[in-house]
Amino acid sequence: MTRYQLACNKAITIIAIILEIIMVVVCILLGDAIIQQVFHIQTLLANHVSIPVFIICFLFLQYAIVFVERIARYRKNADGFTLPLAFLPGGIIIRTVFMLAFEFIVVFFKLIIYFLSVLFEFIFQILHIHKYLGTSNLVDTTDLILEPIEIGVNYVYNFLYYHKIQPRTSVFSSLFNSTLSFWCINH
Repeated sequence: MTRYQLACNKAITIIAIILEIIMVVVCILLGDAIIQQVFHIQTLLANHVSIPVFIICFLFLQYAIVFVERIARYRKNADGFTLPLAFLPGGIIIRTVFMLAFEFIVVFFKLIIYFLSVLFEFIFQILHIHKYLGTSNLVDTTDLILEPIEIGVNYVYNFLYYHKIQPRTSVFSSLFNSTLSFWCINH
C-alpha cells in the first residue's frame, strides 16, 4: 500500500473523527476536573477523576491526532514547511486558538457585510429602488478588499497545519478545514 492509498483510506477519516470526538470529551472533562479540584467549585461531571490522568489522555490523543494528520496530508500533493507547533504539549489547542483568532477577524467583517447587504436589499426592494441601488457592489468591494487578508490567513493555516489547503481560496476554507476530520471529509 502506498502513502497515497493509505492517506486516502476511509479508515483514516473514521480514525480522525473518532480521535477528535474523544479529544473534545477529554478536554471537557479535563476542564471540569480543573474547575472542581483547583477552584473548589462543585461540578457534575468530574467527581472522581484526577487531573494527571486526563492530562496523560489528552497528550496521548494529541500525538495520535498529529500522527493521523501526518498520514492524511498525502491525500493532496501540497508540500511545504509546517511549523511543528502540534508536537508541543497542548500544541493542537494553541494552534486552533491561534487560527480561530486570525479567521475571526476576517469572518466577522465578511458576515456583518453579508447580513447588512441582505437587510439593505430587502429595504431597497420595499422602496422599489433596488434597480438603482444594489448591494452586490458592497459585497464585491468587501470581498476585493479582504481578499489579500484571506490569502494571508490561508498561508498562516498552511504554515501551522500538516494538511494543506489552497491559499487562494476563501477564509472559510481554513475555518472549515481546521479540524482534521472536516479536512478528511472535504478531501
